[in-house]
Amino acid sequence: MENATKPQKRDKSLIPLSREHHFGLLFCWKLRQGLKNGADLEVMRAYVRYFWKSILQPHCEEEEWVMRRLLPKNNYMRLRLEEEHRLLQALIELVEEGSPMNRDLFKVLEQDLVDHVRWEERELFPYLQAEVQPDELELTGKVLEHRHTVHTDDFTPEFWVKSAKAK
Repeated sequence: MENATKPQKRDKSLIPLSREHHFGLLFCWKLRQGLKNGADLEVMRAYVRYFWKSILQPHCEEEEWVMRRLLPKNNYMRLRLEEEHRLLQALIELVEEGSPMNRDLFKVLEQDLVDHVRWEERELFPYLQAEVQPDELELTGKVLEHRHTVHTDDFTPEFWVKSAKAK
């Protein structure tokens, strides 16, 4: 059981996707901070829209492309990934519509995305590393390198930073 506590080494083929998970977790932190600091929900809504279009949607599309290459159509891990991506998209659309329950929707989106990223890192990626032939994983990683675009999150205003006036 000693291995259970050691972080698993990520296959280099999956590292571009794994790195982007940091952006997803940072996005969630920014939402939490914004809610905590009483940020304008319209600005937060604009950030959700921005993050979806510029980072999260392309990331989800890349992950699904990888799954289509590596796992059969009816594989339960692939199906779960696709379903969770659709649920995240539906939540984002609700936030964008400006539902009266918007504060709660931000919280649900934040928690669901954190849970999804952790599931991918702790279960899906180790599963791929164990189940997929190393040469197939390597080939997919090489193709991903050519397809992959490094994204940056440069949204302004920085609603997650507590303003000096609020002190």
